[in-house]
Amino acid sequence: MTATARDLVHDAVTAGVLAASDALGWGDPARAAAVEIERPAEKAHGDYAANIAMRLAKPLRRPPLEIAKAIAERVPVRDGIASVDAAPPGFINVRLDPAWLARQVEVIVSEGDRFGRNDALNGRRFQVEFVSANPTGPVTVANARGGPIGDVLANVLAFSGADVQREYYINDAGTQLDVFGRSVAVRYLELGGKTGLVIPDDGYPADYVVDLARALRDKVGGAFDDQTPEELAPQFARAALDTVIEWHKATMRKFRIAFDSFYRETALMESGYFMKTIEALREAGHIEERDGAVWLKSRELGEDIDSVLIRSTGVPTYFGVDVAYHREALVDRGLDRKIDVWGANTHGHARRMKTAMTALGLEGRWVVVLYQFVRFLHEGVLVNMARRRGQFIRLDDVIDTVGVDAARWFFLMASADRTLDFDLELAVQQSNDNPVYYVQYAHARIASIFRTAAERGLRSEGADVALLTDDAELDLVRLLLRFPELVEEVRDKHNVHLFTGYGLELAGAFHGFYKGNRVVGDDEARSKARLRLVEAVALTLRQTLGLLGVSAPESM
Repeated sequence: MTATARDLVHDAVTAGVLAASDALGWGDPARAAAVEIERPAEKAHGDYAANIAMRLAKPLRRPPLEIAKAIAERVPVRDGIASVDAAPPGFINVRLDPAWLARQVEVIVSEGDRFGRNDALNGRRFQVEFVSANPTGPVTVANARGGPIGDVLANVLAFSGADVQREYYINDAGTQLDVFGRSVAVRYLELGGKTGLVIPDDGYPADYVVDLARALRDKVGGAFDDQTPEELAPQFARAALDTVIEWHKATMRKFRIAFDSFYRETALMESGYFMKTIEALREAGHIEERDGAVWLKSRELGEDIDSVLIRSTGVPTYFGVDVAYHREALVDRGLDRKIDVWGANTHGHARRMKTAMTALGLEGRWVVVLYQFVRFLHEGVLVNMARRRGQFIRLDDVIDTVGVDAARWFFLMASADRTLDFDLELAVQQSNDNPVYYVQYAHARIASIFRTAAERGLRSEGADVALLTDDAELDLVRLLLRFPELVEEVRDKHNVHLFTGYGLELAGAFHGFYKGNRVVGDDEARSKARLRLVEAVALTLRQTLGLLGVSAPESM
């Protein structure tokens, strides 16, 4: 497990708070207060800062600067900390020891692929369910953004010691399947020569439906030419759906996403588990029957309206089935936490699901990450997508056009709660203007440096890292030490886009360092030390790119 510099500072400041409390009689308010460590916006304010003094000002009835000085004076001298100062209006600023920073280069390299890992989630079972595209057509860019978000989140959870399962939920029940089956049947019969048939108003007119119909005709010939689309719908929907799911699996493999399970809604319904969930809610007192329907008494749990679980026709709602699906995962499969990655248009459904989880006593064990949708920029034009009108962009086409590395990176560049503009022209560029190329080139450049060093018989082993004293060198080390902290933040807050920003910052810092500092030079000892430093940079870039599911090339 990688101990972070932030942990080092946290423990030292906490000790200072306790010492000041004991010496000055601050009592329980100070001893119970949690110390939070942050990075100052300006380098002049130190490497880390704590605002504990400002939060203690009110309960202690003392000026925050006075409290900050009392704490700073009592922070114990520890390896790694150079100085602790109080600054207005009440910050405690901490600076790391340059010699300690230099030694961390050796620590990072020695940890290798363990660098940044932690064991915070050891022994816990997580599931991340994501993509789960509508099984009535190919995976489109409308679903694509959830793929990298969910996959990277799963990577980070595993990086933190969790047993992680990636699941793809197949919504293969409901009225949409009948409409899909009729659409396929119409095309099948048209291929057999029938005329005058019409795709349902809410059907699927896109070309891929013709492909599905043609595949059926190739398999069974005209065996069903004497039947109507309505008669063929159930059988054709199932056959076509199986093909579409295979498309989805192939697309995910191309996108470097390996799912552990593909869970079918029909399997849940056929097992009888849905009704078991209804009975569990009934026993808990959260069910009401009125107007022939079965309702979750959501208003008693804080909602504005109650939610229907079973319609008056006896057909379960999508919401009702989803409640059962989540209960089955958390209760019967024994997950400690289930995380769903959904599009922002499911906000209302997510709110109702949170209420249902509370009704089942599962609050806190289910989390949803909502992402805004993608606007594709092509020659400055926003390309709108509408599957049922046959106007959509397949994820396969995007991957084939820009490559899987660029596709994953660009889908991850912005925070999930922001609409993402995906610039196709930029994504295909092989230049430093393309962010993923820029980061990968940093890794490739370091590999080239090591090839040059090897030609001169120079290796990084045995380097005296104490020679790393320049500001440019130590600033690189400071940036490397942010990686384990970033892993912890993404683990807890699920903001996976931070890795792309960090990768860009680290690559930029390296490129700047390389431009102004020769790595392999005439001074052998300094060259070995700098080789060790850039080896740590390459390792951290690989760890970052690895979590993003992006390759780290040795040459470009």
